Parts: sequence; structure tokens; C-alpha cells
Amino acid sequence: MRPMFRSLFMLSLASAPMAFAGTPASAVTASNVVVSATASDKVSSREAKSLLAQVQELKSNLDGVGTELAQVREREDARTRVIGDPNDHALWP
Repeated sequence: MRPMFRSLFMLSLASAPMAFAGTPASAVTASNVVVSATASDKVSSREAKSLLAQVQELKSNLDGVGTELAQVREREDARTRVIGDPNDHALWP
């Protein structure tokens, strides 16, 4: 009788989180979303040009960071090829 009570107790502990869990929210899909465009949603040509300029500036900054990262990686790889991994030797704890 004791194992049965123990198993019922464990079962109640296991099912408690599921009992308190709510129903999942409905997913947003293309079929249940209504898209509307108003006159205020249109972007003027001046704003579009400034946005394009900002995007181009961000792209150039990102390319610059990418080249710097490549240079740092190349230096680290060259250092590892020359002296090996500094953390990998016989006296390292």
C-alpha cells in the first residue's frame, strides 16, 4: 500500500505544473493578420534618402569591423602557429 501512495504523490507532483499552465496563445500567421496601409505610413523621398544613407553608412561600418576582426583572427592564428597554444603545455595546471 505504501508504494501506491508514494507513486500517487509523485504523480501529483509531476502533474501540478501542467495543471497550472495556461493554454498557449494563438500563433500569429499571415492568414489571421490584417494589413492596412494609410497615408501616414508612406515615407517621403527625403526621409527615404536619409534612411538609405544611414543604411549605407552602417554597412560600411560593418564591413570595417569585419575586416578588423579578420586581421585580429589572422594575427592570433599566426601567433598560435609560431609559438603554439600558450595555455597548452606540460606545466599548465
